Amino acid sequence: MAARFEKTGWSPCQAAIYAEMAEFMRKECSSLEDAAEKLKTSHLYTAPSVALMKDMILALIRAAEDDEIAGMADVYRQKLDEIERDPAAVYDAAYLTAAHNIYTKHCIRISTFQEIYLRYLDLENCYETEILETNHLVLRMAFENLERYGGDFAECAKRPEFREVVLASDAGYERFVRDAQRYRSNPPDIARMIKNSEKRADDIWSRFNKDDIAQKASTTKAPIFGACLIVAPPDEHGDYEYTEVEIFKGNQP
Repeated sequence: MAARFEKTGWSPCQAAIYAEMAEFMRKECSSLEDAAEKLKTSHLYTAPSVALMKDMILALIRAAEDDEIAGMADVYRQKLDEIERDPAAVYDAAYLTAAHNIYTKHCIRISTFQEIYLRYLDLENCYETEILETNHLVLRMAFENLERYGGDFAECAKRPEFREVVLASDAGYERFVRDAQRYRSNPPDIARMIKNSEKRADDIWSRFNKDDIAQKASTTKAPIFGACLIVAPPDEHGDYEYTEVEIFKGNQP
């Protein structure tokens, strides 16, 4: 048992206890029956269960350190110290509640960060004053909620678990991190956004072959004809651009 636990590298406390038990049985016991009786009156009788708990807590400490969740590893270290001082402390599970509360706050920070991104998208694509004001209010509330649970937006944005919940290219993510903080104080200028949208629409239409679209639309029996423009990226690091349009039968694009 001792050799097996030592080999894994994940159970140092159990490896040490089973090695101590083997040595005790070799030196102090004349038979298995004798060992069973002597172990009952030895600290080794309950030591394996305590060692199991200590190894479990060590694993939790490593996991908390890998995830870099502030405060969680400290909770586990404190519990490990308590068990070292008094093995009976293994029966007190209050530390699990403390760790769960920390983890819950961390998860809330991640979900709130994603909420900020979704509200940022709403603002980026909003062209009505009333709706924009509502979206801006929700964005500010999301920022406040993030801070309520101990999160700093700029610092969260640097962490991989927050980056993973934002489905955007690296360039898009950089814009989000920059503009979301600006939008918190000042909502987008609708007039500017509409002007930019119209300019983009004109640019997109200029890339379509309008005569070809009109000819194909005239041959279909469907009341609506659709067309799609796909623009390849300039290099392997870019993103494809997709634009779809719908033309009602009889209308000229």
